[in-house]
Amino acid sequence: MFKISCWNSDWATPTSKRGKFFIDKFDSDIICLAEGYENLLPKDGYIISSHEDYGYKTKNGRRKVILWSKNKWTDIDQLGSKEIPSGRFISGVTSGIRIIGLCIPWRFAHVSTGRKDRKPWEDHLSFIQNLSFSNEKTIILGDFNQNIPKKNQPEIVFSSLNNMIDGFNLLTTNMGLIHIVISKDLKAESVKKIATGNNSDHDGISCSIDFLISCTSSSKLENNKS
Repeated sequence: MFKISCWNSDWATPTSKRGKFFIDKFDSDIICLAEGYENLLPKDGYIISSHEDYGYKTKNGRRKVILWSKNKWTDIDQLGSKEIPSGRFISGVTSGIRIIGLCIPWRFAHVSTGRKDRKPWEDHLSFIQNLSFSNEKTIILGDFNQNIPKKNQPEIVFSSLNNMIDGFNLLTTNMGLIHIVISKDLKAESVKKIATGNNSDHDGISCSIDFLISCTSSSKLENNKS
């Protein structure tokens, strides 16, 4: 069994007060960090990152999504699909499991900032409608930029996310915008939300994973309109 955690550090730098908060929390075997700096993560491990260019101004070592592991990575993929917005996907195999890190565009990506050439939810939909995954020994995690159960997002946005993770088990109902999804040949324990206070606008998530059949939860998302 090994521990995984997922965070959005909201671009906290390692020497900042917010950065030190995250550094103190990094006690997992595998970490997914959205909107982070590579040097925020522990030095005694292995890092793979999404492409630098995600459509906004770039900075050295700053990535939309980063994966860290105590063990080496193989079979690394920074693309996911040629059809999705760039710089928001990273995947690799570590400890015998395929780990897929995502930072799905928020609803106003490139609407009023960046290129200013998109409609609300356009990049978000383009991302989740053009990804598919093998459902064997796989963990998908990161900043999904959607609440689960459904809140105010359009029905097509919610149903498209549901389709993307069909065949997997969702671990993070009612836990905010950060999510962890696992294939059904894996088992999760001790799933918990970790409050980040003023250090980020997203709470973190951690859990423990083992190689066991998990048949108790469903990948289908709850539709709880509000």
